[in-house]
Order: sequence, then structure tokens, then C-alpha cells
Amino acid sequence: MRTDVLDQSRGGMWAWLLQRITAVLLIVGFASHLISTHIMAIGELSYDNIAHRLASGFFVAMDVMLLAAVLYHALNGARMVILDYWLSAKAQRRALSLALWLVGVAAFIYGLWALWPWIKG
Repeated sequence: MRTDVLDQSRGGMWAWLLQRITAVLLIVGFASHLISTHIMAIGELSYDNIAHRLASGFFVAMDVMLLAAVLYHALNGARMVILDYWLSAKAQRRALSLALWLVGVAAFIYGLWALWPWIKG
């Protein structure tokens, strides 16, 4: 494998690999989510119906996994586009990575806060 294709200045091998893994997780997770909420759901989609579904640990775990996968996949994709077209200095690349990690962690904490009534169960 050519190392210049996956070198750190273009994103890095681990970022590339995790981008592919989260893509698969998103496909499987969204398919499962849509099937369980729209095809197999009995009754209307209301707060009470969703709260009842989230009482199951499986759905809370799936929502947390989807939240983490979506955030990583989206922010890493944005990072790759920005690195490809605009930023070339090492300090700029590191600052961008740090800023996106901070945004991702903040968004993940906010998502966990929204699910907290069902997480603490």
C-alpha cells in the first residue's frame, strides 16, 4: 500500500479506517432504527410510544452508538474536506482537529443529556 495516500497530512490511516467502520455502523444502525420505529412499531409515533421503546436498554444502546457514529463520521468527513482543499500547515491541521474533537465531544454530551432519563433508568 502506498503510504503517501494515507499519510497524516491527508488525514491519517486510523481516521480513514474509522470513517469506513462508522459508515457500516450507520447503514446497519439506521436500517435497524427505521425498521424498529416505522415498520415494526405498533401505534403512532408519540412521546409516550418512544419513551416506552427507550425503556429497553437495547434501544438506548443503539441510540448512543448511532450518536457516536454519526458525530465521528460527519466531523471526520468535514475535516477531510477541509484538509484536502484549504489547510496545509501542520499547526492549522492540528487546530482544526482539536476544534472538531471539542465540537464532537460537546455534541455527544448534549445527546447523552437528552437520553439521560432513559440511561439512568
